[in-house]
Amino acid sequence: MKYCTECGAENLDDALFCEACGRPFDVSLRPPTINVKAPKAVLEDVISGQVYSLVPDLEMILGRGDADTGLTPDIALLGAAAVSAGVSRMHAKVFCRDDVFYITDMDSTNSTFLNGQRLIPQQPSRLSDRDEIHLGRYLLRFREL
Repeated sequence: MKYCTECGAENLDDALFCEACGRPFDVSLRPPTINVKAPKAVLEDVISGQVYSLVPDLEMILGRGDADTGLTPDIALLGAAAVSAGVSRMHAKVFCRDDVFYITDMDSTNSTFLNGQRLIPQQPSRLSDRDEIHLGRYLLRFREL
């Protein structure tokens, strides 16, 4: 069995797409361990409306990936919009510690901004509901559910 990195659903080994959410599978086969008491949160793509679920017990990498080298972030921002907005292949990571979500820039080329403030690479910054995150010029909004 393999697990979807978007929603955590269990799928057959030969599945090309998650049966629960439809996300295409990548090389990541790690099963999530979900703390049901942990806060629930999502990242919203402000332009397209796409919603990305955050898994509280996993560090989730955000980026555009690279099919040629096999780099696949947990949250893959697809399309020409991500490339033209300056999203790096492995741009930032989001994680939850002690029921608080954080974001960390991973030494990206075009930086990560939280509510207009440039983040210092490799230094976690606390996220709050409705925070705006720019990966380069690509805009996401953090939402606690």
